[in-house]
Amino acid sequence: MPSKYTDEIENSSYTWRVFYMSRKSKYSAEQKLAILNELTRSNISEVAKKYAVGKKTIRTWGYLYEYQGIDGLRSTHNNHRYSKEFKLSLVQQYQKSDASLEIFAIKHGLKSKIQLSDWIMQYNESNLKAYTPRKRDSKMSGRKTDFEERLTIIEELIKHDVNYNWAVEKYHISYQQVYGWYQKYRKSGNDPESLRDRRGKAKPEEKWTEVDRLKAENRLLRAQLEKQEMEIAFAKKLTEIRNREVEKDSGTKPSKN
Repeated sequence: MPSKYTDEIENSSYTWRVFYMSRKSKYSAEQKLAILNELTRSNISEVAKKYAVGKKTIRTWGYLYEYQGIDGLRSTHNNHRYSKEFKLSLVQQYQKSDASLEIFAIKHGLKSKIQLSDWIMQYNESNLKAYTPRKRDSKMSGRKTDFEERLTIIEELIKHDVNYNWAVEKYHISYQQVYGWYQKYRKSGNDPESLRDRRGKAKPEEKWTEVDRLKAENRLLRAQLEKQEMEIAFAKKLTEIRNREVEKDSGTKPSKN
Protein backbone atom coordinates (compact mmCIF):
# COMPACT_ATOMS: atom_id res chain seq x y z
CA MET A 1 0.00 0.00 0.00
CA PRO A 2 1.14 3.61 -0.52
CA SER A 3 3.25 5.07 2.26
CA LYS A 4 2.19 8.71 1.90
CA TYR A 5 -1.11 8.42 3.81
CA THR A 6 -1.24 11.58 5.82
CA ASP A 7 -3.75 13.38 7.96
CA GLU A 8 -6.03 15.87 6.29
CA ILE A 9 -8.91 15.28 8.69
CA GLU A 10 -8.05 17.29 11.79
CA ASN A 11 -9.38 20.51 10.25
CA SER A 12 -12.70 18.75 9.65
CA SER A 13 -12.96 17.84 13.37
CA TYR A 14 -12.98 14.11 12.66
CA THR A 15 -11.51 11.75 15.20
CA TRP A 16 -10.52 8.14 14.88
CA ARG A 17 -13.47 6.97 16.99
CA VAL A 18 -16.12 8.68 14.85
CA PHE A 19 -16.28 5.62 12.62
CA TYR A 20 -17.93 3.47 15.27
CA MET A 21 -20.97 5.75 14.87
CA SER A 22 -20.98 5.89 11.08
CA ARG A 23 -20.57 2.37 9.74
CA LYS A 24 -24.04 2.39 8.23
CA SER A 25 -23.41 5.58 6.26
CA LYS A 26 -21.29 6.11 3.20
CA TYR A 27 -17.72 7.03 4.11
CA SER A 28 -16.54 10.51 3.25
CA ALA A 29 -13.15 11.18 1.67
CA GLU A 30 -11.78 12.21 5.08
CA GLN A 31 -13.09 9.04 6.71
CA LYS A 32 -11.59 6.89 3.97
CA LEU A 33 -8.25 8.62 4.49
CA ALA A 34 -8.39 8.02 8.23
CA ILE A 35 -9.11 4.34 7.59
CA LEU A 36 -6.08 4.21 5.30
CA ASN A 37 -4.01 5.87 8.01
CA GLU A 38 -4.82 2.99 10.35
CA LEU A 39 -2.89 0.68 8.03
CA THR A 40 0.27 2.21 9.49
CA ARG A 41 -0.62 0.53 12.80
CA SER A 42 -2.76 -2.48 11.86
CA ASN A 43 -2.86 -4.99 9.03
CA ILE A 44 -5.46 -4.69 6.30
CA SER A 45 -7.54 -7.64 7.56
CA GLU A 46 -7.98 -6.03 10.98
CA VAL A 47 -8.87 -2.65 9.48
CA ALA A 48 -11.33 -4.19 7.01
CA LYS A 49 -13.10 -6.08 9.79
CA LYS A 50 -13.18 -3.06 12.10
CA TYR A 51 -14.95 -0.84 9.55
CA ALA A 52 -16.90 -3.53 7.69
CA VAL A 53 -15.15 -2.69 4.42
CA GLY A 54 -13.72 -5.21 1.98
CA LYS A 55 -9.95 -5.49 1.70
CA LYS A 56 -10.24 -4.97 -2.05
CA THR A 57 -12.12 -1.72 -1.48
CA ILE A 58 -9.46 -0.48 0.93
CA ARG A 59 -6.73 -1.27 -1.60
CA THR A 60 -8.63 0.69 -4.25
CA TRP A 61 -8.89 3.66 -1.86
CA GLY A 62 -5.15 3.40 -1.39
CA TYR A 63 -4.45 3.57 -5.11
CA LEU A 64 -6.91 6.45 -5.52
CA TYR A 65 -5.19 8.43 -2.79
CA GLU A 66 -1.70 7.64 -4.04
CA TYR A 67 -2.36 8.72 -7.63
CA GLN A 68 -5.21 11.25 -7.30
CA GLY A 69 -4.81 12.66 -3.80
CA ILE A 70 -7.66 13.37 -1.38
CA ASP A 71 -9.94 14.30 -4.30
CA GLY A 72 -9.62 10.77 -5.61
CA LEU A 73 -11.41 9.53 -2.49
CA ARG A 74 -14.40 11.80 -3.03
CA SER A 75 -17.57 10.38 -4.52
CA THR A 76 -18.53 11.97 -7.83
CA HIS A 77 -21.96 12.00 -9.40
CA ASN A 78 -21.13 13.61 -12.75
CA ASN A 79 -20.61 11.60 -15.92
CA HIS A 80 -17.35 12.62 -17.52
CA ARG A 81 -17.19 12.98 -21.25
CA TYR A 82 -14.62 10.77 -22.97
CA SER A 83 -14.11 10.86 -26.72
CA LYS A 84 -13.67 7.73 -28.78
CA GLU A 85 -10.10 8.85 -29.52
CA PHE A 86 -9.28 9.13 -25.83
CA LYS A 87 -10.75 5.70 -25.04
CA LEU A 88 -8.86 4.15 -27.94
CA SER A 89 -5.61 5.81 -26.84
CA LEU A 90 -6.01 4.59 -23.27
CA VAL A 91 -6.81 1.03 -24.33
CA GLN A 92 -3.78 0.92 -26.63
CA GLN A 93 -1.52 2.40 -23.95
CA TYR A 94 -2.71 -0.21 -21.48
CA GLN A 95 -1.93 -3.01 -23.92
CA LYS A 96 1.69 -1.83 -23.97
CA SER A 97 1.84 -1.30 -20.21
CA ASP A 98 3.06 -3.68 -17.52
CA ALA A 99 0.79 -2.09 -14.89
CA SER A 100 -2.28 -3.84 -13.51
CA LEU A 101 -5.63 -2.83 -14.96
CA GLU A 102 -6.70 -1.11 -11.74
CA ILE A 103 -3.52 0.89 -11.20
CA PHE A 104 -3.34 1.92 -14.86
CA ALA A 105 -6.96 3.12 -14.82
CA ILE A 106 -6.57 5.10 -11.61
CA LYS A 107 -3.25 6.62 -12.70
CA HIS A 108 -5.06 7.97 -15.75
CA GLY A 109 -7.81 9.64 -13.73
CA LEU A 110 -10.52 6.97 -13.69
CA LYS A 111 -12.18 5.96 -10.43
CA SER A 112 -11.91 2.22 -10.98
CA LYS A 113 -10.87 -0.42 -13.45
CA ILE A 114 -14.47 -1.17 -14.45
CA GLN A 115 -14.69 1.66 -16.97
CA LEU A 116 -11.41 0.76 -18.64
CA SER A 117 -12.36 -2.91 -18.64
CA ASP A 118 -15.58 -2.05 -20.49
CA TRP A 119 -13.63 -0.02 -23.05
CA ILE A 120 -11.23 -2.91 -23.65
CA MET A 121 -14.16 -5.26 -24.18
CA GLN A 122 -15.76 -2.81 -26.63
CA TYR A 123 -12.41 -2.37 -28.37
CA ASN A 124 -12.03 -6.12 -28.82
CA GLU A 125 -15.55 -6.23 -30.23
CA SER A 126 -14.80 -3.21 -32.48
CA ASN A 127 -17.65 -1.35 -30.82
CA LEU A 128 -15.83 1.41 -28.93
CA LYS A 129 -17.94 4.57 -28.95
CA ALA A 130 -17.68 8.05 -27.53
CA TYR A 131 -19.77 8.98 -24.52
CA THR A 132 -22.62 11.33 -25.48
CA PRO A 133 -23.12 13.75 -22.59
CA ARG A 134 -26.45 14.92 -21.28
CA LYS A 135 -27.16 18.66 -21.12
CA ARG A 136 -25.99 18.88 -17.53
CA ASP A 137 -22.62 17.45 -18.59
CA SER A 138 -22.02 20.14 -21.22
CA LYS A 139 -19.52 21.91 -18.95
CA MET A 140 -17.16 19.02 -19.63
CA SER A 141 -16.87 20.07 -23.28
CA GLY A 142 -13.59 21.51 -24.50
CA ARG A 143 -13.09 25.25 -24.82
CA LYS A 144 -10.46 27.63 -26.13
CA THR A 145 -7.53 28.45 -23.85
CA ASP A 146 -4.38 30.52 -24.18
CA PHE A 147 -0.86 29.59 -23.13
CA GLU A 148 -1.03 31.36 -19.77
CA GLU A 149 -4.18 29.50 -18.79
CA ARG A 150 -2.77 26.15 -19.91
CA LEU A 151 0.37 26.84 -17.90
CA THR A 152 -1.71 27.66 -14.82
CA ILE A 153 -3.81 24.52 -15.24
CA ILE A 154 -0.75 22.26 -15.50
CA GLU A 155 0.85 24.09 -12.56
CA GLU A 156 -2.20 23.40 -10.38
CA LEU A 157 -2.56 19.88 -11.78
CA ILE A 158 0.92 19.05 -10.50
CA LYS A 159 0.04 20.41 -7.05
CA HIS A 160 -3.05 18.19 -7.00
CA ASP A 161 -1.29 14.89 -7.75
CA VAL A 162 -2.12 15.03 -11.49
CA ASN A 163 -5.82 14.60 -10.78
CA TYR A 164 -7.37 15.14 -14.21
CA ASN A 165 -10.94 15.01 -12.94
CA TRP A 166 -10.19 17.76 -10.42
CA ALA A 167 -8.85 19.98 -13.21
CA VAL A 168 -11.92 19.31 -15.37
CA GLU A 169 -14.24 20.42 -12.56
CA LYS A 170 -12.07 23.37 -11.53
CA TYR A 171 -11.39 24.92 -14.93
CA HIS A 172 -14.43 23.71 -16.92
CA ILE A 173 -12.37 22.07 -19.62
CA SER A 174 -12.62 18.62 -21.15
CA TYR A 175 -10.78 15.61 -19.82
CA GLN A 176 -9.13 15.14 -23.20
CA GLN A 177 -7.73 18.68 -23.12
CA VAL A 178 -6.00 18.49 -19.75
CA TYR A 179 -4.85 14.92 -20.35
CA GLY A 180 -3.37 15.89 -23.72
CA TRP A 181 -1.60 18.97 -22.34
CA TYR A 182 0.01 17.08 -19.49
CA GLN A 183 1.09 14.18 -21.68
CA LYS A 184 2.70 16.60 -24.18
CA TYR A 185 4.43 18.35 -21.29
CA ARG A 186 5.83 15.09 -19.90
CA LYS A 187 6.87 13.70 -23.30
CA SER A 188 8.74 16.94 -24.06
CA GLY A 189 10.94 16.42 -20.99
CA ASN A 190 8.88 18.86 -18.89
CA ASP A 191 9.35 21.68 -21.39
CA PRO A 192 6.64 24.34 -20.81
CA GLU A 193 6.90 25.39 -24.46
CA SER A 194 5.01 22.20 -25.28
CA LEU A 195 1.91 23.94 -23.89
CA ARG A 196 2.05 26.62 -26.56
CA ASP A 197 -0.40 26.41 -29.44
CA ARG A 198 1.57 26.31 -32.70
CA ARG A 199 -1.41 25.68 -34.93
CA GLY A 200 -1.90 28.22 -37.69
CA LYS A 201 -4.40 30.94 -36.88
CA ALA A 202 -5.01 34.62 -37.55
CA LYS A 203 -3.59 35.84 -34.26
CA PRO A 204 -0.67 33.71 -33.00
CA GLU A 205 0.32 33.63 -29.36
CA GLU A 206 2.88 36.17 -28.21
CA LYS A 207 6.52 35.63 -29.11
CA TRP A 208 8.26 33.15 -26.82
CA THR A 209 11.57 34.29 -25.32
CA GLU A 210 14.18 32.55 -23.21
CA VAL A 211 13.12 34.66 -20.23
CA ASP A 212 9.54 33.49 -20.72
CA ARG A 213 10.74 29.90 -20.79
CA LEU A 214 12.72 30.29 -17.56
CA LYS A 215 9.78 31.93 -15.80
CA ALA A 216 7.44 29.13 -16.88
CA GLU A 217 9.92 26.42 -15.89
CA ASN A 218 10.33 28.09 -12.50
CA ARG A 219 6.58 28.10 -11.90
CA LEU A 220 6.24 24.41 -12.70
CA LEU A 221 9.29 23.55 -10.61
CA ARG A 222 7.85 25.44 -7.65
CA ALA A 223 4.64 23.47 -8.06
CA GLN A 224 6.59 20.22 -7.79
CA LEU A 225 8.45 21.45 -4.70
CA GLU A 226 5.25 22.70 -3.08
CA LYS A 227 3.63 19.30 -3.58
CA GLN A 228 6.64 17.56 -2.02
CA GLU A 229 6.68 19.96 0.93
CA MET A 230 2.97 19.39 1.48
CA GLU A 231 3.46 15.62 1.56
CA ILE A 232 6.26 16.00 4.12
CA ALA A 233 4.08 18.28 6.26
CA PHE A 234 1.20 15.81 6.08
CA ALA A 235 3.52 12.98 7.12
CA LYS A 236 4.66 14.97 10.16
CA LYS A 237 1.06 15.70 11.12
CA LEU A 238 0.16 12.03 10.84
CA THR A 239 3.05 11.12 13.12
CA GLU A 240 1.85 13.64 15.71
CA ILE A 241 -1.68 12.22 15.67
CA ARG A 242 -0.46 8.64 15.88
CA ASN A 243 1.72 9.57 18.87
CA ARG A 244 -1.24 11.20 20.61
CA GLU A 245 -3.35 8.11 20.04
CA VAL A 246 -0.62 5.93 21.55
CA GLU A 247 -0.38 8.26 24.54
CA LYS A 248 -4.16 8.12 25.06
CA ASP A 249 -4.16 4.33 24.90
CA SER A 250 -1.27 4.07 27.37
CA GLY A 251 -2.69 6.73 29.69
CA THR A 252 0.47 8.85 29.55
CA LYS A 253 0.55 12.62 29.09
CA PRO A 254 2.37 14.16 26.12
CA SER A 255 5.70 15.76 26.84
CA LYS A 256 5.76 19.57 27.13
CA ASN A 257 9.36 19.74 25.90
